[in-house]
Amino acid sequence: MGLFDFLKKKKLTQSSSAKELNAPNSQGIQSKESAPPFVKKEVVAKAPLVEISVEQDGPLPLSTLLKTATPSKQGLYPHEIMMLEYAPHFKTTHNNFHNFWYWQYSVTEPQAILDSLFERGFTEVGDLRSALEKLKLPEIKEELKLINQKVTGKKAELIDRLMEFGDLAALGKKYSERYYVLTPKGEQELKDNQYVSYLHRQRHMSVWEMNQRIAQTHYPYRDILWGYFNEQSGVHFQNYDFGLYRNIRLNMYQFLMEENKPKTAFQMLCEVLSYDLSGLGNSERTLFEWERNDPKNYLMIYESRAEHFFPYESTTLIIPPAVSAWFAEMQTTLDLDDNEYRNAILNALREVHPPRRVFTDEECADIIIADIQNDAETLSAIYAKAEKREKARLKQIKAGLRK
Repeated sequence: MGLFDFLKKKKLTQSSSAKELNAPNSQGIQSKESAPPFVKKEVVAKAPLVEISVEQDGPLPLSTLLKTATPSKQGLYPHEIMMLEYAPHFKTTHNNFHNFWYWQYSVTEPQAILDSLFERGFTEVGDLRSALEKLKLPEIKEELKLINQKVTGKKAELIDRLMEFGDLAALGKKYSERYYVLTPKGEQELKDNQYVSYLHRQRHMSVWEMNQRIAQTHYPYRDILWGYFNEQSGVHFQNYDFGLYRNIRLNMYQFLMEENKPKTAFQMLCEVLSYDLSGLGNSERTLFEWERNDPKNYLMIYESRAEHFFPYESTTLIIPPAVSAWFAEMQTTLDLDDNEYRNAILNALREVHPPRRVFTDEECADIIIADIQNDAETLSAIYAKAEKREKARLKQIKAGLRK
């Protein structure tokens, strides 16, 4: 849960408490024994470590966020560190700023942040070269043509050539706008606080919440993020939000690939596959309770959903193209032939236990292989077989109602 997860026009009070890190085991994932059990107990996500009480439409005021944030060793807060990341893209005057500065960082005057970073020695005004680096390639080539120089090579090489043979005074007047560049102090700040730019790109959790967790645990941000993934997985699973659970496992796959752990990432990807083909979504608690205690209502709701599962040609049980592509790439990464890869997928699927499934583990393995190979005939046959089995299961439930 991020710091901006509050309801519009509603008063919130979020308790302050430190989080115990759920560290991965030696394989990088939670063990089977520690996986979230399928139980009825509702779990509430741990609140951010800031206590707030607000009534407003927009994000929390920066002043509120700063009360519980911890500055870096050099005295910068997350929004300032993020501005360092963007500083080389900004001119010294007349800048336009994207609205994410307000919605993600609560910054209402971005230029003032830029000015402050300059005054404190994190940035400086760039030279002519930094201005030329902002030109498009055709513009640089045009300048080279004017002085009868070659226009082949990479952008950096072309700029080198222009700086060597061009009239620097004339170029300085023509391209008089100057951009900020980072000083060694600014470069070190970004190196020491990589979590800010990472979470800006990935959006796995609020940068403000990460700032608080780092301050309280002193763990590396990636260890904290892994613990957060495990925490959120447990929350979503036990609250019957299986779509959100699946999304967290996908985040974990991507995270593990970033860390060059393809074998463990492969296990996560297979879990994503299992849930993509399960027919499970979010807010499933009532449906599972009806299945146990109110089969009539269960049938009414589930049948309306299941009618979209088959046939294959119009199914909602699809593998997203990106997931299919990642499976194809993974086969190359693991260096397995088709039979070995199918067995690897099958073995991984046998370690996954979604509370409901439409396809068997063997069928799921065959579906992804057929999907990669664009084998529509095999896919149609698998879905037809599963449809027959699903109809028989529902028929049995209906028969029980007539007794």
